[in-house]
Amino acid sequence: MQPDMSDSVQNNTEPAVKRLQLLMRLFGCICVVAFLPFVMPVAWMDWCHRQLDLGVFPIDKPIAVYLARSTSALCGLYGAFALILATDVIKYQKLILFHIAGLFSIGTIGTFLAYQCGMPIFWVLTDFISILIICPLKYCYYKRMVA
Repeated sequence: MQPDMSDSVQNNTEPAVKRLQLLMRLFGCICVVAFLPFVMPVAWMDWCHRQLDLGVFPIDKPIAVYLARSTSALCGLYGAFALILATDVIKYQKLILFHIAGLFSIGTIGTFLAYQCGMPIFWVLTDFISILIICPLKYCYYKRMVA
């Protein structure tokens, strides 16, 4: 009796599946933390802003508060989305490819914009290094999984 080919394929892709799930979960957990700034008091936003040597947070400017909260909410939602995708990377493989491409595109452009607007260099480098490491790793595991 010949061995089932699907078992062979699954055994060859299982390490990639597990690693992709791990990266998706790691990314998701980090991003979900952004729900905290979404609901934090404005005084805390100001304190964080000062700790980053960015000066006084413009708490009297509604657009600044709104954008800070909106960005945090979207980042948290993006993290929750990654956690859901990690539950079944085979089933959601097309969405995961979109996730990888979108993160790489937005992250790369966002890194340059952060540099351009004068964000602290550690912030810019953290974003840049994260994009250069996480996205290619996810893509590598994704390609092994679908091969």
